[in-house]
Amino acid sequence: MQYFLILFLLGIALIQAQDSLDPYSGPDFKSLVRKSQPLSVEESLKAFKVPNGFKMELVASSPDIGQPMNLAFDERGRLWVSSTFEYPYPVPLGQKGRDTIKVFEDTSGDGRYDKITTFAEGLNIPTGIYPYKNGVIAWSIPNIWYFEDLDDDGKADNRTKIFGPLGYERDTHGMHSSFTMGFDGWLHITHGFNNNTTVTAKDGSSIKMNSGNTYRVKLDGSSVEQFTFGQVNPFGMCLDKYGNFYTADCHSSPIYQLISNAYYPSFGKPHDGLGFAPLVIRHNHDSTGLCGIVFNQSNHWPKEFQDNIFVGNVVTSRVNRDKVNWFGSSPKGVELPDLIRTSDPWFRPVDLQFGPDGALYIADFYNRIIGHYEVRLDHPERDREKGRIWRLIYNGTSSKSLSKPVNLPDSELAVVIDELASPLLSRRMLAAEFLVDDIGISVSKPLKQAIKNNKAPSELKAHGAWVLHRLAKLDQSTLLNFANDSSPLVRSHMHRIAGAQGNWNSRLSKMVLDGLSDDSPYVVRASADALSRWPHVDNIRPLLNALKIADDKDEHLRHALSIALRNNLRLANRAADFEDIKTEKIALSHLLKIALAVDTLFSSELLLANLDTLEIEENQLTKNLRHIARNTPKEGLDRLARIIQKRFKDNIDFQAELLLAINDGILQRGLAVDTVLQNWAKRLVLQLLDSTESVKIYWSSEQVKGTPISDLPWAIITRNVLSQSSKWKNHVHPECPTRMPWISQARNSVDGKKNESYISSLSLGGESLTGILRSAPFEMPKELQFYLCGHRGYPNDPPHNKNFIRLLDSKTGEELHRAYPPRSDTGHLVRWIDKAGRKVNLELVDGDTGSAFAWIGMARLNVDLKMFTERKIISSLGPSGEKSTGIFRSLDFDAPAKFAFTIIGYSGHPDKPPSGKSYFQIVDSSTDRVLKKTLPPQNDFGENIEWDLREFDGRSVRLEIVDGDTSGSFSWLAVGGFKPADLVSIPENDLQRTVKRQDTIALLIHDLNLTDALQAVDSIVYNPVASTKARSLIAKSLLANGSELQLAKLAGLLLDDMEPELLRLAIANNGAHLSPIQDSLLKAIGIAPAEFQIKLARALGKTQSGAKRLFTAVQNSQAPAELLLDIHIRDRFPKEQVLELTKNIPKPNEEVVRMIADRIFDYREKGGDARKGKEVFDRNCAACHEFGGFGGDIGPQLEGINNRGLERLVEDIIDPNRNIDIAFHYSIVEMKDGRVITGLKRRVIDESIIFASVDGKETTLQKNQIKLQRKLPLSIMPTGFANSISKVEFSNLIEYLLTKR
Repeated sequence: MQYFLILFLLGIALIQAQDSLDPYSGPDFKSLVRKSQPLSVEESLKAFKVPNGFKMELVASSPDIGQPMNLAFDERGRLWVSSTFEYPYPVPLGQKGRDTIKVFEDTSGDGRYDKITTFAEGLNIPTGIYPYKNGVIAWSIPNIWYFEDLDDDGKADNRTKIFGPLGYERDTHGMHSSFTMGFDGWLHITHGFNNNTTVTAKDGSSIKMNSGNTYRVKLDGSSVEQFTFGQVNPFGMCLDKYGNFYTADCHSSPIYQLISNAYYPSFGKPHDGLGFAPLVIRHNHDSTGLCGIVFNQSNHWPKEFQDNIFVGNVVTSRVNRDKVNWFGSSPKGVELPDLIRTSDPWFRPVDLQFGPDGALYIADFYNRIIGHYEVRLDHPERDREKGRIWRLIYNGTSSKSLSKPVNLPDSELAVVIDELASPLLSRRMLAAEFLVDDIGISVSKPLKQAIKNNKAPSELKAHGAWVLHRLAKLDQSTLLNFANDSSPLVRSHMHRIAGAQGNWNSRLSKMVLDGLSDDSPYVVRASADALSRWPHVDNIRPLLNALKIADDKDEHLRHALSIALRNNLRLANRAADFEDIKTEKIALSHLLKIALAVDTLFSSELLLANLDTLEIEENQLTKNLRHIARNTPKEGLDRLARIIQKRFKDNIDFQAELLLAINDGILQRGLAVDTVLQNWAKRLVLQLLDSTESVKIYWSSEQVKGTPISDLPWAIITRNVLSQSSKWKNHVHPECPTRMPWISQARNSVDGKKNESYISSLSLGGESLTGILRSAPFEMPKELQFYLCGHRGYPNDPPHNKNFIRLLDSKTGEELHRAYPPRSDTGHLVRWIDKAGRKVNLELVDGDTGSAFAWIGMARLNVDLKMFTERKIISSLGPSGEKSTGIFRSLDFDAPAKFAFTIIGYSGHPDKPPSGKSYFQIVDSSTDRVLKKTLPPQNDFGENIEWDLREFDGRSVRLEIVDGDTSGSFSWLAVGGFKPADLVSIPENDLQRTVKRQDTIALLIHDLNLTDALQAVDSIVYNPVASTKARSLIAKSLLANGSELQLAKLAGLLLDDMEPELLRLAIANNGAHLSPIQDSLLKAIGIAPAEFQIKLARALGKTQSGAKRLFTAVQNSQAPAELLLDIHIRDRFPKEQVLELTKNIPKPNEEVVRMIADRIFDYREKGGDARKGKEVFDRNCAACHEFGGFGGDIGPQLEGINNRGLERLVEDIIDPNRNIDIAFHYSIVEMKDGRVITGLKRRVIDESIIFASVDGKETTLQKNQIKLQRKLPLSIMPTGFANSISKVEFSNLIEYLLTKR
């Protein structure tokens, strides 16, 4: 034992030492606010780690620049830099900012920038820049401008608005950035997170965007088009040689290759019906902040760095690297060692660009803080001025050298044309732009000669053809000739040019359609893009054939073909024209899938006509039916209903799902639901109801306050948990100690047995966990058998010996047998023969700390060595995933002396401190006091716990399982195995299925207005385990069509503070016009906590009669006057009356609000002592308040106060002026003799008035001695009472008041 402890501690020390020795990934790199101090430029330069043959150089730093945003190069090789001082707060419009665009120039030709010019200043967070002619096009809040140098002094003399004003108000860290010119002369732009923007061009074209998107514009402002839809916050854009665009994004996927008109994930926004565009990489580079992207396909760097994508990672302070493997036209990235690392955590690479010299230029937003949302914007340690620009050069010998960059305006035309064949794409693009923008049509003749030369490189042909096209000098014969070029690069660009040109004659149309059968997927892709832009019905079949034969792995091509097919299918109008496709199942399947993305009568007819033709998956069928219902003529719906009822006669759940889908489509068209559908719905409701009423459930479900509304997370499952009598014990691995990895996992075996329970080290904690699982000694049988699965490293790597199972002699420790995992997920049989009867142990060893292919598993051992046992549990890891949250409460029961249970799961990542958001507790039913509480054990195998409850003997208690963690990983818990078992029963049936059916019933009743079925289903409203959504929908229907008795029962729910807030609000908002609901609303407002009080008052104030009753309640001090200040309420009443009633209201006190929340939390966590609470009451409260037959009668009597609930009771004590009744407003009396008396006016006797002071003493005053008497809307109870007693005393008082009967 001592030996293992030493090894364990030694392992930990070794890990810590290795972590501290790695200068590129220490803890400061994980800190949102870097703790280290900034380095000098010289120190930072030394801190970089780059591959052999590469070298980092400084280009510029502060004070020459501020914080750089975007980089760009012009035709002279000059570097343009937009930099900011203002970020993250924009300067108010009309004021000059302190931001600039600067130009760096090499005047001596030595490769060093020796001249810096401030081209434009007074800017406001400029991001995107594009050098153009004698100036620059750039974004500066709130417009895209053209800054122009009119007198050739190197500085902008004029600015012209091209587009604007554009969105920036909601967020400044994305906006309009990454200006990138395409081959076609359109400037492509990224649109950042959260902002709303409308871009309108001179030709009337206009687009609207929210949050992440990309769009493109003409440089003269003449036109604008949406390019792609979605992404979260793209910042960084580049091209490949085929003209494909790539962006760097955060929070979705770090790298996308863009497909024109495609949709990309954007925080839950829907796609266009075709699904989201394919991914390039499936890893995230350990970051949500990727900025700047370049794609190197040039041979000026070594071969291993060609076909590489590089992205700036501002979170980890690295430049990441991915090798692109091509699957047809689809790029798939493989993560490689980073291109640039540094030991300086302030390094923040926000933009990357290849310069004409072939170096990679990096804009470094050098800063302690980079997070825009993760760290508050006004954090004092955000740096404003320490920006830097670096470049990475290759000075090795393993590549071809680039020719020296040329100053294009000073060069011969032949030299400029030759630049169109440069190995470096950025130089080719600069030359093309220069020829179009600066030289113009005079280049046409020499350029035509150059590209028609038999020895012309492919790059020259492609770029030259684009230049001629943009100058309107590309003749059709050249285009057609090049479309048959031997190079797929040239052929693909000719099809892209055709797409940009449009207005095809028959020869061009044939050329583009022929491209669909080209042997190069790049050409097929370009052809699809062209056909997408210029649709025609005749294109549908060729596109369908191309999609049918496209390689499944070429996901980008298939998506591009789908978009093209969708755009062309919009022009079709006769389903009969496609009757012959019914015999081609693959083609028909593609056609129907695409039809779902086309909202036309034709598409619905096509889907309906082929509903029985194909075997369609259920989820796909639902989409089909919703689409049909949305578009088909009304007479087609009856046929649709009959087909479904016949085809799915025995599946009432799916019938209901399809019926609701049909109804959605009907409602979208504004049609009335006919009797056929209503009768079908009634039959389904009764069938579903019958199946749910027989379910016995002893629990209720509720949302967790402060978390987003969630689907029900709870599921009743059977799970293997660690047995109390387990014959196995985990030991830490001496070389790589971690927490225990072993779990029970279902796997298949080679003999055909499915879902066997394997002991496996593939836990949720990851494959890097290690351990040694040792069995108890057992007698060796004649032959020991078991099944083994798992891995020994990556499949293509040589196997290691870190994972294995072995048999040991129990006495000597001698190893008798060893077996290694078969490098398979499927279990393989292992047989060992040894001396029967010998005492032996098994050891299952996982010593592999790798992140993949690093686990081992074993099952079906032919000796009794049990580790896990099955247990029925309530789990929050339901079908809706780990992000779902909820509270699951048992019915009340009398506390037993002892209570035992098994708990499994996580409260945050197991290697970090628990979040505390998920837990299991036992709660006093009358006070809500937490009596016992435990967090999940941070594992998958469970822990057995027993609580001693003898001190709570006789109390009514309940269990609460709480999952309040929305993080989506390591955020679930499960509880079961309750003992005594008869106190709390786990639901017997499938809880998720029951709740789902109740939801379906509610939707059918509500959406199809089944009023005559309300009587049968109203029990769902009062079923505590039914979802709040179902209960609210039924309640809404009852409020519209229910009986007086049903309305009275709903009114009762409003007063029950144990009911979900959303249900109570649904009743309030939908029934505020009804007298019984108004009555309950007024009562509920009188006892509700402040936040909920306002919501109820808003509901009451929606109707004229309700508003009148609310105002009267305020006048009579039955509701607080503060409610009239709410913006949703105050405009219902005359302004002067509101002012009169609210003129003396004290201003809200944030300290009081915090104290209320603090005392509520403290009581719920720690509870109180009722006996000691009585002492607090007697000492501080009894002089004024009677409670339990004891105390004074000056203040309100407190019998029944526990009905108000904890929140309201704490509010009334700490903020006594909020809800005070008019009878208890105190008075100020000025006497003629100068005395001032404050107190509560108790009674009048003849010519005398009796006042009571706060300490309970009465004073008699003569009326004729009173000079002035004023009643204030304040309580006689002192507002600082909570400060006069300790937190413990306060909790004791609350315990006394809530438990007293």
